[in-house]
Amino acid sequence: MILHYLKIAWRNLLKYRMQTAVNVVGIAVGFACFAFANLWMRYEASFDSRYEAADRMYLVYTEQPIKAGGLSPNVPYPTSTLLKQEFPEVEAACAFTRYTKADKLELEGQPEVELPSIQLDSCFMNLFGIRVLAGTNDFLYTNGQIALTERTARRLFGTTDVLGRTVVYNDQKATVSAVVSDLPHSNFSFGFICEGAYFRKWQDVWYNAGFEVVIRLAPGVSPQALEEKFRAYAEQTDDRYRKITGRLRLMPLSEVRQAPFNEERLVSFSYLVLFAAAGGLVILCSLFNHLALFLSRMDIRRRELALRRTCGSSGRGLFAMLTTEYSLLVLLSGFLGFVLVELLQPSFQRLSGVEGNVYGESLLYFLMVLALSLVLLLPFVFRYSSLRPERRQSGRRLKVMVGLQLFISLLAIFCTVVLMKQLNYLQHTDLGWERRNIAAFTFLYPDNAKDEIVDRVRQMPFVSRVLTDYTGLLPEGAVAATSIDWEGKPEGLEIKNMRMACMDDTLASFYGIHLAAGKFIRPNSGRGEIMLNESAVRVMGIANPVGMTVTYRDKRQATIIGVVRDLHITAPTIPIQPTLYVCQTEWIAHDDILLKYHEGAWPELRHRVDSLFAKDYPEVHYRLVNVMDEYNAYLKAETLLLRLLAFVSTVCILVSAFGIFSMITLSCERRRKEVAIRKVNGARVGDILGLFAREYLLLLAAAAVVAFPVGYVLMKRWLESYVEQTPLSWWLYAVIFLGMALLVALCIGWRVWRAANENPAEVVKRE
Repeated sequence: MILHYLKIAWRNLLKYRMQTAVNVVGIAVGFACFAFANLWMRYEASFDSRYEAADRMYLVYTEQPIKAGGLSPNVPYPTSTLLKQEFPEVEAACAFTRYTKADKLELEGQPEVELPSIQLDSCFMNLFGIRVLAGTNDFLYTNGQIALTERTARRLFGTTDVLGRTVVYNDQKATVSAVVSDLPHSNFSFGFICEGAYFRKWQDVWYNAGFEVVIRLAPGVSPQALEEKFRAYAEQTDDRYRKITGRLRLMPLSEVRQAPFNEERLVSFSYLVLFAAAGGLVILCSLFNHLALFLSRMDIRRRELALRRTCGSSGRGLFAMLTTEYSLLVLLSGFLGFVLVELLQPSFQRLSGVEGNVYGESLLYFLMVLALSLVLLLPFVFRYSSLRPERRQSGRRLKVMVGLQLFISLLAIFCTVVLMKQLNYLQHTDLGWERRNIAAFTFLYPDNAKDEIVDRVRQMPFVSRVLTDYTGLLPEGAVAATSIDWEGKPEGLEIKNMRMACMDDTLASFYGIHLAAGKFIRPNSGRGEIMLNESAVRVMGIANPVGMTVTYRDKRQATIIGVVRDLHITAPTIPIQPTLYVCQTEWIAHDDILLKYHEGAWPELRHRVDSLFAKDYPEVHYRLVNVMDEYNAYLKAETLLLRLLAFVSTVCILVSAFGIFSMITLSCERRRKEVAIRKVNGARVGDILGLFAREYLLLLAAAAVVAFPVGYVLMKRWLESYVEQTPLSWWLYAVIFLGMALLVALCIGWRVWRAANENPAEVVKRE
């Protein structure tokens, strides 16, 4: 009997090939997007969760207003020793450092590879469970020996039998003295361990805050209570270095991945949730589409159902037949979904870096989709498998389902368009400084050939200006924090961590920076003159600060000679920080080389500079960056989300469009006699087109009335996370509505035109 039902179901699906194909593809694509998004979320949420007592491990950080995001994970090396010795609540602690994202490691005669390195001690290895698989731990005490992870050893040599082999690390030879276990799926993963002697020399040095510290608390210890104890300890000690404990905060390792200072984060977790929701909406849209078509076909097949009951089919038999037909489409969609997952998984892994098995949970997601589809179907199957199906409300139900599809499509389109508009706005809006056609050498050593290199770069025909002995705006150079005081300061107002940076009229001219009031500092003007940005003036609550005398860093006095317009040099979600600008300082090395080049000349500049260093200065290490690319890196999460949502929205639109077309096709099939009679009674083709158009355009208007307010609330909340926000103008709603209306009209026009031009006599004869 089951085979009989499957055969009938297959024939009915083939009878409506186009509708079947659209629904199968829609559900499959939505299923694949949902599965990948959930795998990605699970991957992001499981970083540093596989250690023993991982729930008691915390990263030590400080609140640093001058840092992007207001947080910094960098503390002095001795902090770990202090916490372990002075606080019994700390069960274990370790310090480590990672100076660069990727170091160059190569074998003689082979291309170099870039791998993350780390400098650590035995405390780190014990805390994270890293084992020495081969060799000794001499690498912890010398700079000439390194330890490779098991994965790195196999990547470089194809084996773990590598002890005594020589590698080149940043142009220096080193001997492999050990192979250690990998640290997988961690925020602190590394490829090799190096510079043990250099690392250990900082163990008692407090002035170098270039280390990270992780601690493990004793069972039952509250991190909030320990932070309070940190503050109490800082108030009791006279040691100015130990007072850093008062600023220490604890972050669970499970939250480090999404922390604002984590540059390895590819996309925000909330964006992944949005992507998963979009995939779920595609599934719902396709299910509603299929259910609407299924119910519409039931009205057409009412004679078939009645004949089957007359020939002896039971209500249970009809129920099984209809359920089988409906479920077959979902099963086909699931099969195609798994095929898409298999085909797209390599590209997905390259895009996201996510590792793991997607199939186990995908099966669970498919079973959820199947269960949801049956829940939507069963009430209608019960009714249509009974003796007297209620047909009076079928048209209303179909309209509701078409309306839901239109609602989902409009919502997806609106969210995608707003995201696209915001991304374009951030890329082209005025940030208070010029970032186009500017490049910077952000790292250059040794500098004995610096002047010669600058002269040769200046002579390149597409370079219009070169600026030396300055610190560029982006990538952001060294900054400091300062307190500020002035006569007449309101009681209770205390400003301790104002950002302090360098600027004069030459740098301002280079970047196109403008004043709000006063004048710029001149080069070599000394310490007697400073400038503030607009955010600093607002924090100070001063209407006209120009000419005022203030006291800042180390009780220095200076006159405010100008107010600089706010500059957006951080991620667009981070507010502009109050900033004090000085001309020269002894704590900043002004060693950047800033370039302006002609429009469209970046590829040629990149090529010429690389060739110059490779040919004439191979010993010089440098980093040349395009400032526009550096700023756009802030938008990588938004760019990725836009691509994903654009794809999902396109699928939503196609599913809805084909769904409407299919519904109109079936409606025309069901109402052929009505159309014929209307034509006999004098109705024109335009009248019949208008009859169908009004019905579906009213559904679109009703869907828009709901979708646009929901979309506005969702996207307005999302936009509030940005300092600069694109306006949600009225024309945005109008364009989306008119575009969708045009699509609906096209779907209606072609099919209804054919039905309206049929010979009424032939139609009535067939009916």
